[in-house]
Amino acid sequence: MSSSTNTSPTIKAVIFDLDGTLLDTESLSCRAVIDSFKLTNAPLEPAIRSQLKQDGDLLPWELKQKILGLRGTEWVPITLGYAQEKWNWIGYENGLDWRDGWQSRRNNKDTQESETRERIINAFIETWERRLGDLCEQVVACPGALELVRALSEHGNLPLAVATSSRLEGVNKKRLKHEEMFQFFEHVVTGDDKNVRMGKPAPDIFLETARRLQVHPSECLVFEDSLQGAIAARAAGCVTIAVPDKRMETESFINHSDHVIPSMWYFDGKKWGIDVDMNNHSIED
Repeated sequence: MSSSTNTSPTIKAVIFDLDGTLLDTESLSCRAVIDSFKLTNAPLEPAIRSQLKQDGDLLPWELKQKILGLRGTEWVPITLGYAQEKWNWIGYENGLDWRDGWQSRRNNKDTQESETRERIINAFIETWERRLGDLCEQVVACPGALELVRALSEHGNLPLAVATSSRLEGVNKKRLKHEEMFQFFEHVVTGDDKNVRMGKPAPDIFLETARRLQVHPSECLVFEDSLQGAIAARAAGCVTIAVPDKRMETESFINHSDHVIPSMWYFDGKKWGIDVDMNNHSIED
C-alpha cells in the first residue's frame, strides 16, 4: 500500500521509532497511564476503573490515537482533559480545567496557574515513567523488529538509529532486556534531548538523528507506527514507512508516508536499493 510518491531515493541510513514500532510497549503504557491517576492521588471512579480493567487496561482508542507519538508534556494535558470530559474525573484539588480548549480559556497572566499546570504535568509524567518502568520486564519486541534490525545492519550494511518521543530515563528501562536489538543502533535520540526543541509532529527529532548519522534526511528511511511520527518524518524530508497499530485506519497514513505495511515481516527493501526482503522469512505475527 503506497502513497503517490514515485521516486526511489538512495537510502544511506535507517531510523526507527521505539514505542509500538520496535517494542510493544503500548499496552503497558496504557496500563501505566491508568494507574497514574491513583498514584498521583486523583483516582478514577471505581466504575470507570472497572470498565477499563475489563477492556484489558487499554485506553479508549479515541484517546489513544490522539496521543500516539507525542511527548509527555503534550499527551498528559490531553489525557487529563479526556478524563474530565468522558470519565467525569474530578481532577486534583486545585480544580483546573483540562478539557479541549483550556489554553484559550485560561488567564495567561496568572503565573501561579501556569506553574501549577506545569507541576501537575511533570508529576504525572514522572509517575507514569516509574510505573512503566515497573512493568518493563514484560515488554516484548514487535513482530519482526529484531529480525529486521539485524538484517538491515548485517546484510543492508546500513547505520541504524532510534528516534523516540520517550525520555532517556524511560528508554533505558525499556531496553534492558533488548540489548540484542539495541547493539545495532549507533544513536538513540530521545524526546528530552537538548537538541530536540519540538516534539513530533515537528521534524526536529528526525533532523537531529540524521545529523548525528551524518546522512541527509532525504537519504534516511524511517519506520513509524504513529501518524504524528509519520508526519514528523515526512516533514524532515525522510522516506517514511508506516507500521500502524492494527486499530488505526491505514488510509490515514497514505498522504503521510511512502509505504504502509502491517508489520516488519512485510518489509521489502529492493525499491530503495536495500538487499533485505523480510518476505523471505517466516512470518510469525
